[in-house]
Amino acid sequence: GVIALLSTFSWLQAAEFESNVAMSSDYVWRGMTQTSEEPAISGGFDIAGENGLYFGTWASNVEFGDGAALELDWYAGYAGETEGGLSYDIGYLAFTYPGEDSLDFEEIYLGLGYGMVGFTFSAGQDDAPNNSEFSLALGDTGISITYGDYEDVGDYTLISYDLPVDLAG
Repeated sequence: GVIALLSTFSWLQAAEFESNVAMSSDYVWRGMTQTSEEPAISGGFDIAGENGLYFGTWASNVEFGDGAALELDWYAGYAGETEGGLSYDIGYLAFTYPGEDSLDFEEIYLGLGYGMVGFTFSAGQDDAPNNSEFSLALGDTGISITYGDYEDVGDYTLISYDLPVDLAG
């Protein structure tokens, strides 16, 4: 017991803690609005070890016209990069909707990237659909284009722009 506790403590000392927050005019996920085309505020917390293990949580307001007002996601995985520059990320993700448990679902995912190109396959668990995404980052512009195929739901194309904001000054 003591050795396991000390091992966990030493991992946490070497871990990197990060948080994020975003405001958007519409929370769009896999080509579908999650807020009935209304604004969203979202944020999360991540803990990542130098060994590539990570876990975290993320939340956003949602509006589906039912009892769900919040999406709360939990995830864990392992990520890294080979000497040749190929990045990889494998993990588990649970999408939960407090107050509307019938919407909850889980995925196991594998992401690969090289340079500006990426591919992610998410295997829906139980009866959840699978999803495949191809992405292209346009240099250091913060602009990315994503094409996806959400099984039994449809194809989608997203263009996003990440505007970096340094709140720390």
